[in-house]
Amino acid sequence: MSDQWPTPEQAYANAPTILSEIAWAARTARTLATTPCFTALDREFYLRKAALLDRIDLTAPGDDTDTLAYAAALHLLDMDPPAVICDPRAYVRQQYARTLTDHQ
Repeated sequence: MSDQWPTPEQAYANAPTILSEIAWAARTARTLATTPCFTALDREFYLRKAALLDRIDLTAPGDDTDTLAYAAALHLLDMDPPAVICDPRAYVRQQYARTLTDHQ
């Protein structure tokens, strides 16, 4: 795999199912209801959310899914600007692939 810019197939090859990621994101976001105000979600949440929306758009492309995936990718870029200017969704795929490799 090209570590620099993996394809979606490479980046998400070992990813959990879309349904399990939706459930994880919902459980994680729900914890905000029981935490003090202004508790920030960590980078992992935003990375996995951006990857989830990217995967949904790849399987069911549409204007709404594309817009959501792009917005989530931009949010991740705002959190940790990369050293190079790149396509936001390519950045999500790169970071997701690296994160999975780091956790295995």
